[in-house]
Amino acid sequence: MNKLRVLGIVVLAMLVAACSSTPAKPKGPDLNGSWVVTTQSQMGAQDSDMTVKQTGSALTGTLSGRMGTVNYTGTVEGAAVAFGFNVDIHGTPLRIDYSGTVEGDTMKGKAVFGSFGEGSFTTKRRAR
Repeated sequence: MNKLRVLGIVVLAMLVAACSSTPAKPKGPDLNGSWVVTTQSQMGAQDSDMTVKQTGSALTGTLSGRMGTVNYTGTVEGAAVAFGFNVDIHGTPLRIDYSGTVEGDTMKGKAVFGSFGEGSFTTKRRAR
């Protein structure tokens, strides 16, 4: 009986130790929804509508502006966000990448237009 009691206490102690040593994974931001993106480049500021579908840390969606609509992919890890897409400009392929931080209902950071330079971006979530 004492051996059974000691065994039960040891198992319980191991279970408590295992649970307390596993850190809780912090929940990242929920970016699902509709956003307005303002991209600042050498050509000035341009607004685009952005839809975001988030599955875990993966982002997918569309950006729609004066030049049409493109699909993008990206990631969010904690406050860090990155997304990008490929476009064809008069027969020349161009990769556009955004990287920055999420702060509540806003995002901001850097936009890279392939070999054509860099700019910045800000976003604001549309009302839910």
